[in-house]
Amino acid sequence: AGKPKHLLRPRVVIYPVALALVVSALVYALGTRPSADVTLLRGAGEPFRIETDGRVGNQLRIRVANRSRSEHAYGITILGAEAGQLIAPENPLVVGPGELRTTSVFVLLPRDAFTAGRRDITVRITASGGYVENFSYNLLGPAESVP
Repeated sequence: AGKPKHLLRPRVVIYPVALALVVSALVYALGTRPSADVTLLRGAGEPFRIETDGRVGNQLRIRVANRSRSEHAYGITILGAEAGQLIAPENPLVVGPGELRTTSVFVLLPRDAFTAGRRDITVRITASGGYVENFSYNLLGPAESVP
């Protein structure tokens, strides 16, 4: 009964500090997440198609989840395929707040743009508010040399 009481025990300090760290990490994660979640998918069916003019076509499906509270128009551009053509029925792709939309785009390149049946490109997605994201993508084409 003659011992003095300790008000500052290790548990009293450690638990609030740990809780503050967890809450801070959660706030940071929510505050720094991108305003959109973009996924590139290969088109269904054949991996590539030889067009009547000899160009090689690849279909890409682009899925955009808008995580912001306002509508955004997401522009789609292709880098690294200067001799190619992007055909996008919906460009820009308008996605409402909290919505998920998927669109298909087609990339046409000359047959000689492929090396061993592959061509690396960059798909750039942009939106208002400064959103810019680049995605590496591998186009498929004929593996044999040009006749």
